[in-house]
Amino acid sequence: MSVKNVKIRFNLDKENDRRAYEYLQNAEKSHSKAVISAVCGFMELSERTTAEDAFLERVISTIREEMAKINPLAGLLQLAQTLPAQEPAEQETSAETEEAMLDFLDSF
Repeated sequence: MSVKNVKIRFNLDKENDRRAYEYLQNAEKSHSKAVISAVCGFMELSERTTAEDAFLERVISTIREEMAKINPLAGLLQLAQTLPAQEPAEQETSAETEEAMLDFLDSF
């Protein structure tokens, strides 16, 4: 049997440290079991959150790809949102181009 000993200190002037210390003092199980349960619970939650975030990102990416297939004008919107800063002369030309594009779209 392999047992590892870890020392932990609590700064009772810090709110989280004090709360953790009070929890351990009032726990009905040993300090070791309480800490082990807390660490394992936190790590499981962290891993689950990471997996859920990755899944959510895949769902969002898939929806964007499918919407781009359905709505070809969505690409124009993304292009307009990612244009770099332009010089004033270019901005005037860009405004004219945008107006022409909007007129074209209105014809539908």
